[in-house]
Amino acid sequence: MKKWPLLLALLSIFLVASSCKKEYITNENIPNFTVVHTVAIADWKLNQQDGTYTAVINMPEIDNVSFTNDGVVVAAMFDGTNYEALPQVYDNLSYTFFYSPGFLTLSIQGANGGQGARPTGPVKFKIVLIPSEQ
Repeated sequence: MKKWPLLLALLSIFLVASSCKKEYITNENIPNFTVVHTVAIADWKLNQQDGTYTAVINMPEIDNVSFTNDGVVVAAMFDGTNYEALPQVYDNLSYTFFYSPGFLTLSIQGANGGQGARPTGPVKFKIVLIPSEQ
């Protein structure tokens, strides 16, 4: 008679132990790619039609795949100390960017939509390509 409670206890332990499920979560690290590029005063070109200054940076790292799937973040260093993420208004000028495969274009126009102005000195830009897990 003592065999049945012992057998029932062992069966219960077996059922409880076999119902546990282990899950392994691995964090795959996909590294970002950062480029720091300084745009000289002479690199800014004026578009006479809309009063916007633009500077084009060759970015072969932005290929068709990264253009379609990944993210791009740009920050500018205006004061020599801090990076400020774009789009940004600094000194009453609106800085923004756009990109296509092979190129990143920086743009400056007046904060109120008016005439832009060429910076009075070189501006350092930090460009970060953020891969996406697709």
